[in-house]
Amino acid sequence: SLGDIIQADGIIRAIKATHSESHIALLTTSNYYRLMKRSPYIDEVLIDDRRPLWNLRAIYLLYNKVRSYKFSAVYDLQNSQRTSLYKRYLISNAKWITTERKHHPVSGLRGLSEMLQSAGIEKKYLLKPNIFWLANNVTNLLKKKKIKQNYILLLPGSSINHKEKRWPYYSELARLLLNDKYNVVSVLGPEELSLVNEIPGHILTNLNWENLAGIIKKASFIVGNDSGPSHIASCLNKKGIALFGHKTSAVRSELKRGNFNTIKVENLFELDAKKIQSIILKRTSFRVKKLA
Repeated sequence: SLGDIIQADGIIRAIKATHSESHIALLTTSNYYRLMKRSPYIDEVLIDDRRPLWNLRAIYLLYNKVRSYKFSAVYDLQNSQRTSLYKRYLISNAKWITTERKHHPVSGLRGLSEMLQSAGIEKKYLLKPNIFWLANNVTNLLKKKKIKQNYILLLPGSSINHKEKRWPYYSELARLLLNDKYNVVSVLGPEELSLVNEIPGHILTNLNWENLAGIIKKASFIVGNDSGPSHIASCLNKKGIALFGHKTSAVRSELKRGNFNTIKVENLFELDAKKIQSIILKRTSFRVKKLA
């Protein structure tokens, strides 16, 4: 997922720092090819769209491609059943560093950190992702959309497969913030376009990852769900909060870091918009100047 890819930044940086003279290749899906090509810690991105294992032609092509590199080591950051098959049949001659799919009591990210430290990777960057390299300069985009500085950014979406992660009161929060004389910007993904006419303030749609990161980087405060965009905000050390219901774990998400926090409640429908408004009022010190 996007969150996994973003949070792996510190891990990939640590691997590159330890193997500074080595060629580092990342194997990921085509969805993240362009995004990860921007990473300064990766020399090459290889695509594996995880075709069904019965698709023998696709597996054969992947086998030939990967084998041609003669990798000396593989850091398995997914530790899935599929990568365990890759270890056995695809790159069996390389040294594999893996957790053997062991469940970590705190989070998967902590498990990977401990795995890599045991393998001799320096811990300096492991739990400190910093995706400065992802964000575009969006000054012209903001100017075109007539969005002024010092805006509150709302991220109402989440994976289409996990709609239960979505806090339902973004429209109400936007109205409250506008009444408080804040600039309000909402970013909607393809699955949230039905909200275009419901949320007041500025609406941005169809952003690529780089522009989304740029919009997040420029924001003064961010409110989001347990989602990829919230991970971008967290890994850019932005002021903000991610809202969690009972079905997901705020601790395991590792979203809480630096200036970014989380709120965990039993029922997202009982988390009042005024409570989030009060948090924003306490953590920000600006408003839009009233017109004379």
